[in-house]
Amino acid sequence: MTFDRMLPTRLIWILLLSAASASCASDSGETSERSYANDVLVDSDWIEANMDDSSVRLLEVGGNSEAFAEGHLPGASFLSMGRLSNPDDPVRGQIATAAQVSAALSGVGLGRDQTVVLYDRRNNLSAARAYWVLKYYQHTDVRIYNGGTPKWAEDGRALSTEITEYEPSNYRAGSPDPEIRTTWQYVVDHTDDPATLFCDTRSPDEHLGLDVRAERGGHIPGSINLEWTAAVNSNGTFKSADALAALYGGAGFTPDRQIITYCQSGVRGAHTWFVLSELLGYPSVRNYDGSWGEYGNNPESPIES
Repeated sequence: MTFDRMLPTRLIWILLLSAASASCASDSGETSERSYANDVLVDSDWIEANMDDSSVRLLEVGGNSEAFAEGHLPGASFLSMGRLSNPDDPVRGQIATAAQVSAALSGVGLGRDQTVVLYDRRNNLSAARAYWVLKYYQHTDVRIYNGGTPKWAEDGRALSTEITEYEPSNYRAGSPDPEIRTTWQYVVDHTDDPATLFCDTRSPDEHLGLDVRAERGGHIPGSINLEWTAAVNSNGTFKSADALAALYGGAGFTPDRQIITYCQSGVRGAHTWFVLSELLGYPSVRNYDGSWGEYGNNPESPIES
C-alpha cells in the first residue's frame, strides 16, 4: 500500500479518535490541558528570577547589533546568526562547523555547563534555529524565551541599552548529533519510504512552485505543506501543546513516523523541528539543512509541483 493511499485513511482515524477523546472528556465533565513534552520554554517571570544567576546566559540571536544596542534583555549578549552558518559551504546557510561554533560561543564568553536562553525579535524563528545548532553540537541545557523582545515589552518589562561585557571563554562544541540533521542523499533515499513524512514549512506558493527560489520550483514528492507560522500565536509565542498536537496530527504528522522538515535554507525547518521534537516530543525528527536551496538546484532531485 502506498503512502498516498494510506494518508486519507490515517487522517480519518485521527479525526475519529480526537472526536472520541473529546466526547469522553465532555461526558466525564473533565477537562485537561496537555503540557509540552520538554521543559525548554521560559517566560518573563523565569527570566527575572534567574537574571542574576551566573549559570544562566541570555543570547539574542538574529536581527542586528544596532537593534540590540537600542534595547535588549538586561545582561544579554548579541550573537549574529551568520556566526552559526558556514560561509565556506557551497550550499548557502548550512550549519557552521564545530570549530566555527566553538569560536562564536567563545567570543560571547559561553561555558558548556551554562544554561543558554535564546531569544529573538521575530516569532522565535532565529532562536529555534540557534537552539537546533546548539543541540546538534550537544550543548546540554538550552532554552528559548518564548516570544522574545516583543513579549518582554508586552509584559511591561524595560529593555536595557547597557552592553554587558563577558570575558571570552574556551568553548568546545561537542560531537554532532546525526539524528537531528539530514542530507540530500538521505532525503532522496526516503522519498518512497512509507515510514517517513516530509514537512514543507515554506509558504503555499513556494510549495506549489509559484514562488521559485532555486533553479526549479516545487516540493519534495509526497511532502505535506504546513507553514511554520501556523505554530505561532499573534504575539509571537508558540501555541499551546494541545493546539500544536491538533495542528500537526490533523495534517497527518504522527509520532510513529520519522519526520523530515525542510524550507529554503533550514531556518524555518528548524523552527518546526523544535515544535515537533522539543515541544511535542516526537521521537524521530530531522531537519534537512540544505533544504530547497540545495534540493531545487540539484538536477537529480525528484520534484513535484
